[in-house]
Amino acid sequence: MYNPYRKIHLYSGLIILIYVMMFYVSGYVMTHRPWFLGAPGPTTTRTAVLEPGLLRLSNEQLAANLQKQLGLAGGIQFPLGQPPNLIRFFVIRPGTTMRVDVSTQDRLIRVITQRYGWAGTLIVLHKVEGYHARNGLLSNASVFFGDLAALSMIVFAISGVILWWKRARNHFWGSVCLIASCAYAAGMMLYFAYAP
Repeated sequence: MYNPYRKIHLYSGLIILIYVMMFYVSGYVMTHRPWFLGAPGPTTTRTAVLEPGLLRLSNEQLAANLQKQLGLAGGIQFPLGQPPNLIRFFVIRPGTTMRVDVSTQDRLIRVITQRYGWAGTLIVLHKVEGYHARNGLLSNASVFFGDLAALSMIVFAISGVILWWKRARNHFWGSVCLIASCAYAAGMMLYFAYAP
């Protein structure tokens, strides 16, 4: 029974290898943003006139319509609150953020584009959200491989514990490491959940 677990551990490790390395590098960049991002690049602004009938749509429908009309590639995100007399949303893709302000009074659309370079691209890789038809095949493929890597990490960890348990004669130090790992993970989750 040892060999099947060994193969499961090996292949799940191979599946996650590059993804984990990419996630580590992008996570390091995200943790130390000031070191890598530097000053943001220049913004570009463009305006367009809003067709009056579009204001009858919901904010989500309006955003999807304007994204298509203006050729804005990326995922749509809404801020928690909306400024007065504006409908604001963001279109985000790795390395580029577009803020779209729709003035309900002047019926004008303003698109402000900010590019962040390679460091910003790596940071946005951590923020891909779910499967959406409007985000396109490549974005959904990224989410799929993220799901596959997450499942592989779980299988990798479980198969590693099984292999260790079956091969080790003395389980004391391995148990100490396992308990310490679980305590550290639980402590970090509690800290971030309840810290002031």
